[in-house]
Amino acid sequence: MRMAVVTKTWALAVALLGMAAAQAGEMPVARGAYTLQAEVQGEGSTTVVFESGFGQGAGVWKDVIAGLGADCRCIAYARAGVGTSGTDGKPKTIDEHVADLEAVIDTLAPKRKVVLVGHSYGGLLATEYARRHPDHLQGLVLVDPATMGQRHAFMRADRARVQADDASLLKMLPPALAADYRALITQLDAPTAATPTAMPDVPVALLTSTNVAADPFVFEETAQGKTLWKAQHAALFAAFSRGTHRYFATGHNIHREDPKAVVQAIREVAALAADAN
Repeated sequence: MRMAVVTKTWALAVALLGMAAAQAGEMPVARGAYTLQAEVQGEGSTTVVFESGFGQGAGVWKDVIAGLGADCRCIAYARAGVGTSGTDGKPKTIDEHVADLEAVIDTLAPKRKVVLVGHSYGGLLATEYARRHPDHLQGLVLVDPATMGQRHAFMRADRARVQADDASLLKMLPPALAADYRALITQLDAPTAATPTAMPDVPVALLTSTNVAADPFVFEETAQGKTLWKAQHAALFAAFSRGTHRYFATGHNIHREDPKAVVQAIREVAALAADAN
């Protein structure tokens, strides 16, 4: 699945997390059996919370955070078992990851509405958080997000390729991330995942990558997969009433290839929210 493309660079993401930690204030978020490690930077009036892609830590957002400068209070963190965040050793479901995100926001941005930015799997978590807690949001920025229905669409198109991709990814991933990935695909393969869900009335900026890989790593990087990927994003955007949907001639990691585009999207969503108040 598209969110799994980032596993090729999960080790780099961990290294970036360590680099960013030296320049930002580290804040622990207690979760009972484990502690999440978050980084807080800036003291601006707009609070921006970042949710990273599968297997990635907070450091992948460093260029976006730098681009926002002092205008924003930026909160980035690593999910359980990633980077310096702890874990209870159990695979995490979507609901459990959303609960952790809720704890990060409640702990580090209490009583403040936030702009929630999510990439890939983090984009899926952002939309799920938005459905459950719309009153906590100024708006959403979805950076090449995964969707609940994408696995069903991809399996209908090329089941053998998707299953082969899963097998390859599971061989590459460290054991803890492999367990999370198995739990995730089980959820996304469930019949209920294909059922469209209503989205809240919050401003949204959706950024979609369009590059087809010369040597596709997974199905989503093929021409057929990219067509379906764009269709998933168009359907997702149609569920919102306000915002923008833009396409970028980049790979999956738009925030690293074109961080200025993500900075612009964050500012636009914050402005839309301010205009509505």
